[in-house]
Amino acid sequence: MNESSRLLPEDAFPDDLSDLEKSEVELLNSRVHREMDAEIFEEDGPQPATQDRLEALNEELDRRDGTGAQAEPAASKIRENTA
Repeated sequence: MNESSRLLPEDAFPDDLSDLEKSEVELLNSRVHREMDAEIFEEDGPQPATQDRLEALNEELDRRDGTGAQAEPAASKIRENTA
């Protein structure tokens, strides 16, 4: 991973979040939230890849906290970046 506080849509993202330590998932969550905050002010609005990543991260964190509806790890719902 690079040193940016934001995770851009073209940056690498893990296929399976369940393989990561909780602190790594939380760091990714923070970086994706920062990117979403920046994209909201762009002309095109939030990018689908960023929205999908945020959803997958929320599901994984909910699963780990025992608050999600899923008992299994969040499946990768990340759209391939075609840019």
